[in-house]
Amino acid sequence: MALSFGALMPLSHVLRGSARGNEPVMFRSHLHTVALRPESRRQSWCSTCLLAMSTAAAVRQTRQCELRVREEDRRKCSAEVMLDFERKGFLRMPEILSPEEVSSVRKTVYAVRSSDECVLQGLRHQIRVQFGAEDARACSDVAACRAKLRGLEKRGQISFLQYFNLHRRSKKLREVATSPRLAFWASRLLGVPRVRLYQDSLFEKRPGDGATDWHSDLGLAPFDTNSFLTIWLPLTSISAKGSSLVYAIGSHRDFALPFHGDMDEDLSGRYKLHRTGVIHPGDATVHHGWTLHSSTGVPRAGPLRLAWTLGFVADGARLLRKGELWDCEDAVSYEDWARELGPGARVDHPMVPLLPEA
Repeated sequence: MALSFGALMPLSHVLRGSARGNEPVMFRSHLHTVALRPESRRQSWCSTCLLAMSTAAAVRQTRQCELRVREEDRRKCSAEVMLDFERKGFLRMPEILSPEEVSSVRKTVYAVRSSDECVLQGLRHQIRVQFGAEDARACSDVAACRAKLRGLEKRGQISFLQYFNLHRRSKKLREVATSPRLAFWASRLLGVPRVRLYQDSLFEKRPGDGATDWHSDLGLAPFDTNSFLTIWLPLTSISAKGSSLVYAIGSHRDFALPFHGDMDEDLSGRYKLHRTGVIHPGDATVHHGWTLHSSTGVPRAGPLRLAWTLGFVADGARLLRKGELWDCEDAVSYEDWARELGPGARVDHPMVPLLPEA
C-alpha cells in the first residue's frame, strides 16, 4: 500500500503521519521507502522530499515575505513598459530591490557560494561544459577540478562559473526567489496569470574570464513554450565599460533566423544592439527566453562580477518531447525532476513551485 501526500501538506503534519517503517510512500511523483528512526519514532524522509516540502512551505509563507508587491511596482509596470518589453525583448528595472534587501541577498549568496559543496558543484559544471559529463563525474574534489580547468583559465577560455539553484540551499533565497514581487513582474511581462520558478543561477565572472557568447536562455531550458523570462540581478556594481549584458533588440521575435538562417553565422549586422552599461546592485534587467544576449570578458586586473538570475516559466508549460532533453549543458539543474515527469509532460512538480497570483 502506498501513501500519497500533496506537495502543500505541512512538513510537521507529514512527519506525524501514520506511515509505518519500510512502507512505500508517494510524495507527488517521487516514490521511496519511509525508514523509521528508532530514537525518535519518526519517519526519515529523503533529501529530495524534504527540499520539495520546504520550497512549498516558502511559497505558502509569501505573505510574510519582505519582497511584497509595492505600489511603485504596479505603477512602473505600465502598459507602455509591457509593450516595450514585448517589442524589444528586454527591460531595465531600476531599484527592484531596496539597498537593505539587496544587501541581505548578497550576504546570503556569498555565504552559500562559499560552501565546499557549492564550490565543487560550480567547478564540476564547468568541466561538464568544457569536457563532457564523464570527465565531470571523475572529478570528485575541488583540487582535481581546479587542476583540470587551470589551462583553460590561463588562456581566458572560461566565460564564468555557474552555480545552480542556491534557493534550494537557503531559506532566505527561497523566500526571495518565490516572492510576490518577482512573481508579479514575471507574470505581468509574460502576460500570464501565474508563473513557476524554474531555477536560479549565480554567475561568477572572475578577473581573466572570457566573453560570454551570444545565446538565448530558452535554448538551454527543457520547456516547449515561449512564455519564459529571466530576471538578472547584479550583486556587484558594473561600470560603463564593465561586463554588463548586451542585448540583440527584437531577436526574440526573429523566427526567420532559426528557420532559414545559421545560428553560428556572424550576426553583427542583423540586429541593433543595446548595452545595459552602468548598473548597480538593487537594479535588474529582465529578458525574454528567446532574446539573444552576450557579455564581454573581465580583464585580469578588473573586478569580480557576480549576478544572480532567476528563470520563470508560465504555469501550464510542457516539457520538450525531443530526446536531447538530457544532453543540454544545463541538464544538471533540471534532470532529476524532468525525468520523473517524462518528455512532453505538463510541468507540475514541487521542485518547480507554482507562485501565488500577485
